[in-house]
Amino acid sequence: MKPAIKKMIARGDKSPMPGNVSPMLCTLVKEPPQDDDYFFEIKWDGYRINSFIQNKKIRLDSRGGKDYTSKYPPVVAALKRLKHDLVLDGEIVVFNEEGLPDFNAVQNYNGHNTSINYFVFDVLWIDGYNIKKLSLTERRQILKSVIVDDKILQISKTFDDGTELFKKIMQSGMEGIVAKRPASLYKEDDRSRDWLKIPTRIRQEFVIGGWAQSEKARSFRSLLFGAYNKGNFEWIGRSGSGYKEIEMPGILNKLKKIEVKKSSFVNQVRDTKGASIHWVKPQLVANFEFAAWTPSGRIRKPATFLGFRNDKDPLDVVREIPKSSVPKKAKAIAKTKVLPKKYKYLNADSNWRYVDQEQKDAEWSAFEMENCTIQAHNLDREIWHSFTKGQLLLYYSEISDWILPHIADRPISLLLKLMNAGSQKKFIKDMENRQPECASVFVDKRRVKKAGKRNHIDYLVCNNRETLLYIIDLGCVDINCWASRTRHIEYPDYIWIDLDPTIDEHLKGKQLEALENDSFLKAIKVARETKKMLDKYKLTSFIKTSGQSGLHIYIPCTGFTFTQTRNFAEHLAEQIHHHLPDISTTNVSKTQRKDLVYIDAGQNDYADTLAAPYSVRPYHKPIVSTPLD
Repeated sequence: MKPAIKKMIARGDKSPMPGNVSPMLCTLVKEPPQDDDYFFEIKWDGYRINSFIQNKKIRLDSRGGKDYTSKYPPVVAALKRLKHDLVLDGEIVVFNEEGLPDFNAVQNYNGHNTSINYFVFDVLWIDGYNIKKLSLTERRQILKSVIVDDKILQISKTFDDGTELFKKIMQSGMEGIVAKRPASLYKEDDRSRDWLKIPTRIRQEFVIGGWAQSEKARSFRSLLFGAYNKGNFEWIGRSGSGYKEIEMPGILNKLKKIEVKKSSFVNQVRDTKGASIHWVKPQLVANFEFAAWTPSGRIRKPATFLGFRNDKDPLDVVREIPKSSVPKKAKAIAKTKVLPKKYKYLNADSNWRYVDQEQKDAEWSAFEMENCTIQAHNLDREIWHSFTKGQLLLYYSEISDWILPHIADRPISLLLKLMNAGSQKKFIKDMENRQPECASVFVDKRRVKKAGKRNHIDYLVCNNRETLLYIIDLGCVDINCWASRTRHIEYPDYIWIDLDPTIDEHLKGKQLEALENDSFLKAIKVARETKKMLDKYKLTSFIKTSGQSGLHIYIPCTGFTFTQTRNFAEHLAEQIHHHLPDISTTNVSKTQRKDLVYIDAGQNDYADTLAAPYSVRPYHKPIVSTPLD
């Protein structure tokens, strides 16, 4: 290594190799920037992978922290040939017969007879130095000094002319390009204008097979379209945008003239969002623009309407997917009786046994979604009287855009109620390889080693709607997540104060309702006193209902350890109790609390959880833990 490169590395921070990395992200833009402040790379359609190389030991982590080391042996072998300890950022890519990146092939890589590449575009740590604060130009110079391109391991090439590169990528049918500022630092999990992504779009003709009725003044909500496959008219997607308001009544009139009672599609239409559907004869051809195909042969996300094509015979309109992207066999999406997969129990007292027992002989339904297919079972089971599991799943599906920002990147402990909201609790922390394909896990060392248990715990991390629905289908009623996120796991984002009124759980009916009302009024008084105290300290706070009988207070913080936040919470709790001794308590013993509000500061330790905002709670009735003004 040249002396100049060694000096460059020494300007970094001396530190041990990080245990994990949250990759830097790109901001989506419509077109390549025209100024000279960027260089450009190809946006590979593969798996984003951080690789950790230390003493010839290799680990490949996905963007969500999932260990993919065993999945790509040729990449591991190539990294072992490097002469330095490194943390690299790049993309694993598999090319199809036409020489184009094939995302489906990366997912299904068999490790033997398919070529594979690891395109490396950044280095974050080298030989004991964290170099994220060096400029990207400097980091790439270091990268070039330690990596010699071979068949598998390659440095992602850079280009000066983004517009020309984008044209070539669009012509080739590839995913897009990335623009990066040469001076940019590596900021984990940051999405700024230092790195930009410019995706290409695909245009294609499809045949209209129906429309979704609008509940508003709009002429229609969306058009449903498909294409022919071996003579069969198959539904592919929907389009709700791109229409000019002035033209929509005319389009609706065209549709009404060819309306029929039954669907012409041979397969089931999905993602109708509850709208009333009208069917038409497959006679109208239109041009649409969309982002990408899914492996199942549908389009990813709704398409944009570009206009009708009167010169096209509907029977000539077929699904135009590159050969390597066509799935060999599409999975049926229907109700079915399935045998549960046979899993090994990786912990001696694994509670997954109870899950497997509950799922035995269940009736399953499969739901094909954007990131993966999720199966659900026993949807008609009542979680509360007249409130089914299917309704609970629907609630979480509809609320997902609101709850996901509160739980993303936070490890989750599963609190299972396998039969109904009142059934016995079963706790699961370690996923034991049960997570769905599109889920993430956070691997944590077991702090207290126990006989028969693994030395590490794979906590589930919920970053998408599919994982959220998987959790609920398992038997969870609420989502219980950590106060810290995976990228700074030792440092919580919140201090939690739980105002928990003491309720006699054996009471029922009006007697219980009266006690709940009285207790909740006391909790409100304690919350207002807490707010006064926090205002005095000029501290921001947020409040939500617990979803049972109390209130949860969140105090945002940064840079504090769990020990520090626990100490602060306990100190605050004592001060609040001092001001309201007649209606509050800090006594941990439930039997000594009487009818007082327990100011609970004890949920501020490492790996402690709290019910997330918008969670439905497993109480005697379905109440939501709701953020308040």
